Amino acid sequence: MYNTRAGASMTNDEMKPGRYLRWHKARRNAARIAAHLEAGGKVVIGTYTRATVYSKNHADMFRATRSGLFVRRGKHWDCIDYCAIRFL
Repeated sequence: MYNTRAGASMTNDEMKPGRYLRWHKARRNAARIAAHLEAGGKVVIGTYTRATVYSKNHADMFRATRSGLFVRRGKHWDCIDYCAIRFL
């Protein structure tokens, strides 16, 4: 159970497993996408119905948050955590 002392911090055993895993994966994927685009490559984000190709011009359209990896679509942000990401 959690430590209830005033000002006490949690130990590693008390933390939820995978607590920041989604954020970690999003940051890692965003960094990989940014590096690939900066090197002149292209990234394809595929869903069930559409595949979109992103180039170096689109590098600022990707964002990693605690909620996952997102790509900008107009004024909105679409989550691409469960989409296929291919590097060309």
